[in-house]
Amino acid sequence: MLKALRVHYDATSNRLLFEGEDFTPGFCDGADFWRMHLDFCDNEKNRELGVYSHAQTPSSVTEENGSITIAYNEVLAEDGKVYPIGLILTAREIEGGLDFVAEIKNHSALRVNELQYPVAEFRSLAGGFEKDTLYAPSGLGLRVANPLAYAQKAHTEYKSADYKNVWRFFRYPGEMSMPWLGIQSGSHYLAMARCDEEACRITTLALGTGRREEREPRLIMAICSYPAVVPGETLTLSHYRILLSNKDWRDVADAYRRWSDTTWLSSLVDESGHLITKESIRSMHGWQRIILKHQYGEVFHTYADLPRIYEEGAKYGIRMILLFGWWREGMDNGYPNYEPDEELGGAKGLREAIRQINQKGGQVVLYANGQLIDTATDYYKSEGWKYTKKNIEKSEYREAYYFANNGSLLKLSKLKTFCVGCFGSEGWKEKLLEIKDKHLALGSNGTFFDQFSCCFYLCFDESHSHGNRIDLDPQLRVEVIKKIRESLGDTEWFGSEWVLDRISPLLDFTHGCGPGMSFKEHAYPYLFRYAFPEVPVSNRLAHDEKSIYRRELNYAFVFGMLFDVSLYRGRIDSMDDCPDYSAHVARLVALREKYRDFFTKGRFDLPSVALPKGIWGAEYSLGERKILTLWNDTAEDFALEGHPTVAPGEATVLTLA
Repeated sequence: MLKALRVHYDATSNRLLFEGEDFTPGFCDGADFWRMHLDFCDNEKNRELGVYSHAQTPSSVTEENGSITIAYNEVLAEDGKVYPIGLILTAREIEGGLDFVAEIKNHSALRVNELQYPVAEFRSLAGGFEKDTLYAPSGLGLRVANPLAYAQKAHTEYKSADYKNVWRFFRYPGEMSMPWLGIQSGSHYLAMARCDEEACRITTLALGTGRREEREPRLIMAICSYPAVVPGETLTLSHYRILLSNKDWRDVADAYRRWSDTTWLSSLVDESGHLITKESIRSMHGWQRIILKHQYGEVFHTYADLPRIYEEGAKYGIRMILLFGWWREGMDNGYPNYEPDEELGGAKGLREAIRQINQKGGQVVLYANGQLIDTATDYYKSEGWKYTKKNIEKSEYREAYYFANNGSLLKLSKLKTFCVGCFGSEGWKEKLLEIKDKHLALGSNGTFFDQFSCCFYLCFDESHSHGNRIDLDPQLRVEVIKKIRESLGDTEWFGSEWVLDRISPLLDFTHGCGPGMSFKEHAYPYLFRYAFPEVPVSNRLAHDEKSIYRRELNYAFVFGMLFDVSLYRGRIDSMDDCPDYSAHVARLVALREKYRDFFTKGRFDLPSVALPKGIWGAEYSLGERKILTLWNDTAEDFALEGHPTVAPGEATVLTLA
């Protein structure tokens, strides 16, 4: 369970310190507990002027009833100048940890772009840093031994001020699927979190250290927010927390899910606290991700090929097609124009192909990109440019995507360039709703908006509805996604890419991307699966019959992931062209189907039985019944007492109760 923390201000060292009943971290001398970064609002070019708590003198400090308020009337910046920026910081003891609030009163001519609060600099936690472990919900989850060494490896060599601090940043949302991370040190898990019920905002959870030649290592944890407080403005920032468990990360995940269920998730859960999902989606075990026309113009399939492609996947248990590159310009071209291609069979041919697949019991969901705008389109030139996100220089953000055939020119030239639509502009929101309607009119069984759950940007275009609240991109997306969700029927499916707490529960399926979606170093998918087990999310990168394809598929099965069948990145003719891969998918799909209710309605947890290294498992409970998914990734037979032997390289399900 979460444990209480006590907080106090040490006037001698000018530090905010905290400790638990049996947890006393070692804090660094001369360290900061908050930091700010200022900007000269285009009048000068210093875009990141630092302000550090260790250099400030509070105008007042008040401590009472487990709460501390520290006020500053002005701040001294690292350029040696004093600026009339007021700051009132509160730290309050709550059940299971501490809660932090900041009020910024900007009477200067500068803009307060960033606040880092709380900041905690440790020389030790409950033991040596080399024995500690970072657990972070990056993607499905990340587990890294020795977080200090992990932070040190983020040194940029020359791009950042690494002579001050070396940082490893975890941005939420996007890379991070939930806004918390922490360190297991001995029998304690110490976490920082942002629990904002008012809006989903861009936040960075930071793990840092000092410069690499420092004699006494230090580990820094911080929460970075982006208030962009303009001259003359006062703004209150809240919802920052430090949490302590005397067990492990599951206490923080439990607390976060309980809080979610009573705030932003409340309308999406039933009386038992289980996420409400469409019954029609429960029988879907994955999809074939097919590209008809690729970015560089090659046509792999036409609409008439789709019924055959479907049949050749359905016999392996994959009964959905996620259709990419189906429009006139082809993949990663023409966004946001999505018109059927006459060369591929025209609108009539596409509707007929979908009708035939539906008749056979399958589904086709059409692709669109949720935020990219092709700068070569008439749409961009005529109106799209008005709806784009702007960076701190008021220039458009640009993304470059490039795919190629077998030559070198396209790989080197970065063929396609896009700008990014802002959900704070009415024109862009209207365009997305129009695209959704267009998909359904073509007979699609739903709509897939790529990048809805990732690639978030701070937008400095004040003409958009967010004004100078530059961090509201995720909240504005949520509002659009809710509109799309509400407009779809029970058998019309809605998906996007990248798992995210605030968005994935609003979707019918999530195309996985990021850490934990594939069998890689540091992958630890337990974190998100434990907190949000009901979310249907797929694996990623098991693209073909490479040497580890069985490991990738077994890994996905154990953790209840859908199968993203994208053979050779969607270019191959059908699943029949990878028969060994497809046969293994079929075996795992049959197991998923047999225990479908556990995977779609069950409670997910770590195995309750001890498993040796190389044996992967996850436990699913449904009422009084329990199963254990098991994968033997060793060279020897393995068996739990009272259960059948699992051969090397095999995955199975064991009934526990």
